Amino acid sequence: MSKYERLVIYPLLFIALFCALTGVNVVNATQQVFDKIIAREITLVNAEGESLASLKYDERKESVSFEMYGDDGLRALSLLAYDKGGAIGIFNNEGHLTAAIQQEGQAGAIYLYNGTVKETKLLGLRSGLYGGVLEVNNARGLPTGILGNNAHNNGYLGLFKGELLGFLTPQIMLNVGEDGASIESNK
Repeated sequence: MSKYERLVIYPLLFIALFCALTGVNVVNATQQVFDKIIAREITLVNAEGESLASLKYDERKESVSFEMYGDDGLRALSLLAYDKGGAIGIFNNEGHLTAAIQQEGQAGAIYLYNGTVKETKLLGLRSGLYGGVLEVNNARGLPTGILGNNAHNNGYLGLFKGELLGFLTPQIMLNVGEDGASIESNK
């Protein structure tokens, strides 16, 4: 054995002997079952140490989330639990929200977003006051069209200006009532 080989081998032998005598487990590859694990965060990593998924509690939001990450390290999926319900968020390859399924009030909703840092809601399918509602929004996130049900349990279609104040009054409204259909326009 050469001098340089001894410089590598002997220190490794002394470390192995020390670990064996003191009971230190350098690598613990056995499976263990715990009755309870208490932690603020649990993170799963790959062989390179990159985060693949994490289960954590966010003290600021007072909510629990399970997040999964893509190969690029950006969040790809979030499962959220909060005091009034839960949500699932799907993110694009830039880490921006593109779709969400969540609780809204006592019912559910599905939202589609523009996939940018602004997280602008473009389309919503949700429960409304009188039944299901489909809401179409412009690039600024303001409603331009709503398809839903009216107080008479009949159909309703409203078209809006696509501005905040324009949302308060429909520009064109198609409503089905007890006496038939009506079309109203805001002139």
